[in-house]
Amino acid sequence: KSPDKKPATDTKSSQAKNASVAKDSSEILLSKIMELAKSGKVINCEFADKINVDEAVKKKWGEPDKTEWISAAKGTYLTYSKHNVVFGINKGAQIFEVRSFDSNIKKISLSKVKKIFGAPAYDVKSNGEEIIGYVATKEFKILLVFPQPTSNNKDPLMEHYSVLYPQGTVN
Repeated sequence: KSPDKKPATDTKSSQAKNASVAKDSSEILLSKIMELAKSGKVINCEFADKINVDEAVKKKWGEPDKTEWISAAKGTYLTYSKHNVVFGINKGAQIFEVRSFDSNIKKISLSKVKKIFGAPAYDVKSNGEEIIGYVATKEFKILLVFPQPTSNNKDPLMEHYSVLYPQGTVN
């Protein structure tokens, strides 16, 4: 019970408070990610799955920086770099996937997502990535993409995530 023990306890409690503040911000963001996914949206993007890209996105944001057909996904992907968003569209120009590359998500770890969302319904490791997926609603799924864990990086940070409307992939 010497007086020098009290400051050590105070330091530990302030470190714990700082850790809980950091924890809360990623938990808040993950909660927002899940909430928006239920309506087919990603963070910081007003456009949702199921809408027509020509009638909504191109009217407001103009032409994409890049357009690319991805046969494995059976769709065309439109990149809007300054918005940190990529849209996957079908032949009818309907959005079936909205991907977010928002800088805020790049602070969220793989273990944090699994802690908050629970065991993923989908978990695949390929091409140096680990992709985990959750069901947001019967219409929408969330896919979160991380670098594959390694001995040097056991708990990688998110690269991007998307909200998928699987019925929209049918052309």
